[in-house]
Amino acid sequence: MLVSNRALVYNIIIMETLKPLFWEYDWGSVQGNLNSPFIIARVMELANPQQFHTFAQLVGVEAMRLFLKERGRKLLSPQSYNFWALYYRVNDSVTAA
Repeated sequence: MLVSNRALVYNIIIMETLKPLFWEYDWGSVQGNLNSPFIIARVMELANPQQFHTFAQLVGVEAMRLFLKERGRKLLSPQSYNFWALYYRVNDSVTAA
């Protein structure tokens, strides 16, 4: 029981770290759609390093790379897109800034 309580508290702390990024949305809806392109774009544009690291651990590297390849160019600012494409080594997508 102690382990599951710790896991629950840890999960709550993690999710509360991300909550300020979605102030105008229903938090339950956000939590249920962490892999959506909108959610990933919001984190990549607005998150501080702690929030980004937390989110990246939740959704995984492959989800972030797939987002960049499929939707990143349309949903991110050019500066953010170029930064994250370099960060995640999405080779075919980097443009001159």
